[in-house]
Amino acid sequence: MNKKYLEYNLEKLIEDKQFIGWVLKGYNSSKWEEFIKTNPEINTKIKQAKEIILLLRDSYEVMDEESLLTMWKNIDHFEQQHTKKIRLIKIRKTLSWAASILLILSLGTLGYFNLNNKHKGYEFAATETLSQNNNAIIILPDGEEIILTSKSSSISMNNEEEQIIINDSIIDLSKNIAESHSELEMNEVVIPFGKKSELILADGTKVWINAGSRLAFPVSFKQKNREVYLEGEAYFEVAKNELQPFIVHAADLNITVLGTQFDISAYKTEKNIKTILIEGSVTVSRTNIFGFEENEVLLKPNQIASFNKIDNSIKVFDDPHVDFYISWTQGWMQFSQESLSSVFDKLERYYSVKIEMPKDFPSSEVISGKLDLKESLEDVMKVLSDVAKIEYRINKNKIYINKKLKRINMR
Repeated sequence: MNKKYLEYNLEKLIEDKQFIGWVLKGYNSSKWEEFIKTNPEINTKIKQAKEIILLLRDSYEVMDEESLLTMWKNIDHFEQQHTKKIRLIKIRKTLSWAASILLILSLGTLGYFNLNNKHKGYEFAATETLSQNNNAIIILPDGEEIILTSKSSSISMNNEEEQIIINDSIIDLSKNIAESHSELEMNEVVIPFGKKSELILADGTKVWINAGSRLAFPVSFKQKNREVYLEGEAYFEVAKNELQPFIVHAADLNITVLGTQFDISAYKTEKNIKTILIEGSVTVSRTNIFGFEENEVLLKPNQIASFNKIDNSIKVFDDPHVDFYISWTQGWMQFSQESLSSVFDKLERYYSVKIEMPKDFPSSEVISGKLDLKESLEDVMKVLSDVAKIEYRINKNKIYINKKLKRINMR
């Protein structure tokens, strides 16, 4: 795949006929997928361009995809002969149909960003907090930050008294609520690597928040839906209320429930968002640029929905070991046929360390086992080294990994 696409802005990308052919007809699909895999920095731009092209296709339902591709070829030919005029000309009655489409594309691009910003609904504050602060914190709606110094914090909302109870401390929120002009203002819990927290929301819903995560939630649920926003991983035991559905927004996904137990893993660094259902039922849906839900799937207990951020697809599969995914809430890491790279990622977050290994290290190898995360890092690595047949060396906050060499018996 041509490296020129790395330099393309969004406008150039949505005008490129090879890119359009892939989006609409799947041409050179394997090459595009490999290109995106090896150049992850272009993921966001690719996703935005695909949204715009698919939006235009939906807007011209009278045309089939072959006609659309022909239209793009016509635009390309037109642009070659009238490039300067197209870029400088204003809207005139004599503007050709092809040039009008280019104008629609420009407007569509602006509309995309406008609509995309509208349906996000919530923007997390202090984007650098996770990397700069070693303590968990709560950010109140007025921006005040409350530092949580313990490794594992317990937080609960007292709706009647308008308070947050943190371990043995009580934070009065009545002033914040009185001065607030919006019922949608959120509190944020920010959990850095190496920490975790338990939270009881105003409706009685219990949330376990894993390391390297953040959750935004209101003081009380006064809207039609009970809505929270997640970045990272959390396990929910949702208080049942058939009249007020509970919705977790995680990136582009909406997970809707009435009362159930499930885990969501939505770390920015991972290409998939996983929803693991333990008990009850949930619906998982993707939000398009207009804020409408699509690709909705219904999960049953012992099922996992995996949303691929690159191709926007949702796959559902059964897993008899769903309890392994929430073992971290009890201080364990339990896994079955899981890749070494995935296990290392979890250990990095839980112990706030960096694991380094040689380029030829077989990180895709799978292992099964159970690690007691209540133990020290040294003790955990000793157990893992036996299970995974690896050698390790710990130096401050870094762990250096190598595969164990096979011993040769000399006779």
